[in-house]
Amino acid sequence: MTIISSALPPSPRTAPKALWSSQVLLGPSKALCLLLLLSGQALADWEQQSQDKGVSLWTRQAEAGLVEVRAQCEVVTRLSAFVAIMEDMAAMPDWVAYSSGVERLAKPSSQEDVIHSRFDLPWPARNRDMVTLSRWSQDSDFTLHLKLEDQGQAYPKTKGYVRMEKVEGEWILSPQGGGLVQIRYQGLADPAGWLPHWLVNQIAVKSTAKTLGRLCHRIQGLRYQDSRYPFVTEPPATRTRSEEVKS
Repeated sequence: MTIISSALPPSPRTAPKALWSSQVLLGPSKALCLLLLLSGQALADWEQQSQDKGVSLWTRQAEAGLVEVRAQCEVVTRLSAFVAIMEDMAAMPDWVAYSSGVERLAKPSSQEDVIHSRFDLPWPARNRDMVTLSRWSQDSDFTLHLKLEDQGQAYPKTKGYVRMEKVEGEWILSPQGGGLVQIRYQGLADPAGWLPHWLVNQIAVKSTAKTLGRLCHRIQGLRYQDSRYPFVTEPPATRTRSEEVKS
């Protein structure tokens, strides 16, 4: 699942390779200063658009006049609850802005899904749809990723919908300690067809803020908190909601 027209800021971890490839070997202090400067320049590309009800949202310019959207919130939750929400496709129209339906087209592996998502957009925009490959992964520090890749070219178009193109996005859940988790979404998509850029960007910002706000409220529900998945490892001392109630 991705959000209409909404690739993370370059990580400073990638910078040292460029630093040491220079013909002049930099000392530790100079290398650190240059690393911080490069990191600051990357973050400066983002412009904060809103901060409301616990959801912060930024945008930056992308190709063809579109904007890339990044939004995040923090909530006390188990990581598996997020997987459970994504698996509950029938309920996605209840919290994903403009969603009119989501279905699984294929399941290449236990951690991959091909998903067809439909969106009923406000006039004068025509309705859109997209097909994406969703892939789960987890880092050694328990950070959970859900990466989205465009698969629209591989499936027939749907009558009454304009097929979105060049869809890319990622959900990142980063444990902060004490059960607190930062949920971040970032992505970009070409809506295709004819739409003025100002309208596309307006829809992108509003839909992302609404979706993330609803998600952070919904994920705390008991029906999701008790879920478990073999490919998700919870941080130490993390308990299900039922275990918390019993204690």
